[in-house]
Amino acid sequence: MKTIHYYAPIRAMVQKETEETELASVKEVLDYIKRSYGKEAYSAAKSSLIVVNDVSIGLYQGMKTPLADGDTVGFLPVCGGG
Repeated sequence: MKTIHYYAPIRAMVQKETEETELASVKEVLDYIKRSYGKEAYSAAKSSLIVVNDVSIGLYQGMKTPLADGDTVGFLPVCGGG
């Protein structure tokens, strides 16, 4: 099993903090979000900082990043400031 963690603002859209899944890649998780929660949640998820086991997917294989049992996928809000 893999765990999906949702953080603001996507958490409010899906109305849960976490859920378990058997999906095999980050792309499959995003497709699942779109099917299950709609285009707005999908857009929010896609524009989030997406991490697998607390490491940005940019350091892995991007959207093609495979998921293994025990992995955690997080959708973190992108913050800015100065």
